[in-house]
Amino acid sequence: MELYDHQKKIVADDPEKTGLFLGTGSGKTLIALLLARGKTLVICPKTQKEDRNWERENEKNNLNIDLTTISKETFRRDADTLPAYDTIIIDEAHKMLGITPNTRWRNKQEIPKTSQLFEALERYIQKTKPKRMYLCTATIMKSPFTVWGAMKILGKTSGTMQGFYSFRNRFYVKLPMPGREVWVPKQDKGTKEFLVSLVKEMGYVGRLEDFFDVPEQTFKDVYIELTPKQKQRIKDLTFEYPDPIVRTGKRHQIENGNLLGDEFSQSEIFDNGKIEKLLDYASEFPRIIVFAKYTLQIEQIEKAMRKAGYKIFTLTGKTKERGQIFSEAKNSEAYVFIVQAQISEGWELPDCPVLIFASRTYSFVDYDQALGRIQRSNNIKKNLYINLIVKGGTDEAVHKALLNKQDFNEHLYAKGS
Repeated sequence: MELYDHQKKIVADDPEKTGLFLGTGSGKTLIALLLARGKTLVICPKTQKEDRNWERENEKNNLNIDLTTISKETFRRDADTLPAYDTIIIDEAHKMLGITPNTRWRNKQEIPKTSQLFEALERYIQKTKPKRMYLCTATIMKSPFTVWGAMKILGKTSGTMQGFYSFRNRFYVKLPMPGREVWVPKQDKGTKEFLVSLVKEMGYVGRLEDFFDVPEQTFKDVYIELTPKQKQRIKDLTFEYPDPIVRTGKRHQIENGNLLGDEFSQSEIFDNGKIEKLLDYASEFPRIIVFAKYTLQIEQIEKAMRKAGYKIFTLTGKTKERGQIFSEAKNSEAYVFIVQAQISEGWELPDCPVLIFASRTYSFVDYDQALGRIQRSNNIKKNLYINLIVKGGTDEAVHKALLNKQDFNEHLYAKGS
């Protein structure tokens, strides 16, 4: 078993509780297993549990760890009855650190509004007191309160940063919006640098390019024109959906060639320039991965690609036998691999050199994680990343937000900010 220098350093340090906040593809799984002692519990996404990612890493390296894996959903359900473990590893930890700047009332007390997962994790840690604990995520800075949640779980909160309100005042600003509380992270340089310093204090940080000689990557933004039918349908939205926030989401669907129906109306599909562009790229590059947000859009892309004669693989929340699909793709010289944009973690196709975003979710984490699906430490190479963007609407606003490493905020966009 050959370790990279950054892996050797962390294993030699042998921390009992820390964050492994390393970039995608940098070997967090192996590091965490090498730090584990005794009975070890891994809490991971359901798909990684089903794919046996952690067990395969344990077996491949002959570590012989007494390993139990459990999905986040099962952990949330069973946290109060689970036995104690010597080591706790939390994969994609940002998903279990759901803390918002808002508050709620419980037993006549005002408390932070947190997710059920975070509450279950906090109860379990306080009850079982594991000796070793490792939080693994490439996106610990999803939000300032994600960082605060990690500090609480690792027992590293101290001083003024320990208090919810003082932390919120330091890292958030409240928007003057009548009838609701909307807090957004501060964006000034000093605040961001201070947040980074807190992350560095509680764990190891670094992206793939910090550890390896990564060649310059190519990012290409391709702007797509709307068809006359798309333009007309967007105009009609003003009369159908007076709420600008609802209209924002509907417009994004139409820009991407679909409009989901409901109990009163049927779904609509629109011919669009993104499909045409994807067909061009499929003819140019033997292997491409296409990310798309909407189920109808995925179906539209798949239909067009099959009609053109391309070998297709599709990965959505309904996909079964994921391991078999990836194995077949890795052994294929040519394919179009279509992925639901929300499924951006827990898998890799490092031999593929082209990744195309037909559409994206509003989450920077989804976008950032997706970039790492084709760039891994075991196959570092030059890649091409293509963003297909409709100019002048929601699609472009999402693009700009993600480039600034921010989630797209419908409320702010609808308000005109």
